[in-house]
Amino acid sequence: MERRAGPVVLSWLFLMAASVGWTNGGPFVVKYPEGDPAAKGVLARLGPDLKPMRETRLRVVKEDLSVTFGRTALHRSEGSLPLAAVSAAYTIENPTAETVEVDFGFPILRGVYLDPFSMVPQPDVQVTLGDHDLSATIISNSAIYGIIRASARRAIDRGLAADRRLSDLAEAVREGREGAREALQSYLAKARDWNARDAALLVEYVGLELGEARGLARDRSWVWMRDETLGQLVEANLGPLAAIGEQKATQLFAQLAGCFEPETAATYEALFAAWGGDVRERSVDLLTGEVRPREIDVDPGNADELGVPPAYDPTVYARVDYFDENAPISDAEKAACRTILRNLPVVFTFAPMNLLYYRATFPPGETHLLTVRYGQYACRDTRDPASYQVAYVVHPASLWDDFGPINLEVALPVGVGFRASVACQKGDPEDRPGVVAPHYAVAEEQVACDIYRGRVGDKTGELFLAVDEASWRAHLPPPDEETAQAMAPPQPQP
Repeated sequence: MERRAGPVVLSWLFLMAASVGWTNGGPFVVKYPEGDPAAKGVLARLGPDLKPMRETRLRVVKEDLSVTFGRTALHRSEGSLPLAAVSAAYTIENPTAETVEVDFGFPILRGVYLDPFSMVPQPDVQVTLGDHDLSATIISNSAIYGIIRASARRAIDRGLAADRRLSDLAEAVREGREGAREALQSYLAKARDWNARDAALLVEYVGLELGEARGLARDRSWVWMRDETLGQLVEANLGPLAAIGEQKATQLFAQLAGCFEPETAATYEALFAAWGGDVRERSVDLLTGEVRPREIDVDPGNADELGVPPAYDPTVYARVDYFDENAPISDAEKAACRTILRNLPVVFTFAPMNLLYYRATFPPGETHLLTVRYGQYACRDTRDPASYQVAYVVHPASLWDDFGPINLEVALPVGVGFRASVACQKGDPEDRPGVVAPHYAVAEEQVACDIYRGRVGDKTGELFLAVDEASWRAHLPPPDEETAQAMAPPQPQP
């Protein structure tokens, strides 16, 4: 399922306040048998803590959102998966007498152009302002986790340093002194009024060697802090915790940071809430139009491979305790990881999220067209009748003082069933260019499409689009072998 939203402002807790605004519209991954990709986001102003901020200077005259579903080479015996080509075009006016430069964030749930079988991202993104291409950085789900860990680790270190007795007990645990672990847990409970679970988590945390602390330099700008720094954060502040996956490790950091500094504990769930999304995956029901939890039937025969029990309820996206028994860590470190998993609270963190970052400049008194285009595979919902789903976060539109209408247009092959979470009218069929990603060498030149149009009235929450799986398979069988090979993306070079 996907999500999409209108422009909003985000801020980083880890960066110095700048003269520009910010805007935007784990190993733990449950790999379902049919893949699990898909979701989008809207433009909004980006802030220091990765959350959207309010934009007061610019006005969005309108947003034209277009989603076209097309066939791709990625398929199994039952047919090709839909690839959704998304185009969000914002007509933006600067009514002020000054040039306005904005750092925009654009939330994309479930990743950009994610191969649903290999789970390998192959980004297909373009951002333009008028006729000019803008440089865009994809802040991956893993990078977001890394940023949260870096911020949380600083908060934990500050908390330890502020209490001399606590700092001494933590050092005793690191040195392996007899009775140190029990003494630390007792002190947290009696002197700091911590509950038993959080106390147990801190004991294990301080006893692990997590490597050199890494974070974002406060004197660096977004322009400098691109792929290199973000890439470092993906692996940073993990150490032996990599065995439980980046998601659970990040939850540990955020949980402990919140015990010391509740106001600075940036959690993954909080980011979803700020953007107006839901960490639990949802879908629009093909029959009723009701928005409900997305359902995925997990083959019981694959339960061991997926790391879930055979009776796993796919409608409930609660914690799944991933643990790599073959991780190259000591027995003591494995025991610490197991203790951490037992004591972490259950959270509904499931859907991955990316943020697309770019900077745009708007001259005074002028109106320009800002367009974000990307491709993303739809994901499956197996409740009868089964469907392919895309979601788009609309909520950031509510964080602009002036945001005009959101016009929706959806195109898909003639005869394929469709449902949206907003009212749409079906127009006359039209020939549209075939959907193709840059990685593919072949595309259908023209496809006869049914066209659905509507207007998104509520500028909060998410927009959901559903494509009927049975009619999709009937109208779009898998391509023949020769065509599939021609369409296949190139293999990465070693």
